[in-house]
Amino acid sequence: MMNNLDTYKIWAPDDALWTQWAKPVLFMHKPIMKKDRLPVPEVEWIENTVSNTMIIVDLPGQRGVTESLALARLGYRPVPLYNGVNAQYSSMVVPVYDIVSALFRGANELCTFNIRPDAPPVFMLDSNRMNESGKQPGKYDNRWCVFPQDMPSAAFIIKEGIHKVIVRSDSIRNDLSHILHRYQEEGIPIYLCTGEELKKIPVVKPSRYKSLSYRFLATLGLTRNATGGFGGMIPEPTQSNYSGSGYYRFG
Repeated sequence: MMNNLDTYKIWAPDDALWTQWAKPVLFMHKPIMKKDRLPVPEVEWIENTVSNTMIIVDLPGQRGVTESLALARLGYRPVPLYNGVNAQYSSMVVPVYDIVSALFRGANELCTFNIRPDAPPVFMLDSNRMNESGKQPGKYDNRWCVFPQDMPSAAFIIKEGIHKVIVRSDSIRNDLSHILHRYQEEGIPIYLCTGEELKKIPVVKPSRYKSLSYRFLATLGLTRNATGGFGGMIPEPTQSNYSGSGYYRFG
């Protein structure tokens, strides 16, 4: 039975070109494993590996893992970039348990695929990463965002023969646009695939693009965790009395 490190090494093997960008955050805690195999769908929008094409799968929850495995079956190298902490025993703003379970179950499938060390990458993101709908006191706030430093630079991917980027998602999220616009500026075309249609798109220059304040403002309100990812408890409001008047504070 594989442990946490063994599982991570299957997703991020030492000899793979793109492993240096893989995030170990969701491999910290092994989930209760299901006995059934993880269903891996057929990918209909691409037929085989294209060596000059990098793919970013930005889908919600387990779907991002299963679609990345489907692309791995074609010969792409999946690279997990998930950076929101799995608070095992707490209610989380961004549910990640299904992602963790899929990563561990999917490792059994992934290790059977014949993927070259220099195979083109599939970077894996959770499209729910900045979802605030579940944010409330007493929950574990594990929202996170992706920064330009979390993916290879335009110069690096061009050097490695990548001349096209496909984003598999329903839309381009703001944090990702800061990365894609950099690629676009260097002449790399960006395509959006919503599941069936593959369409070349212009990536609009995002607000505070290349600004020194962008990272600070983007993480304002997010919580860094000691493991290196994002995550922390949202404090409960407590009521206190002072001089006969009541007020609320976070403590």
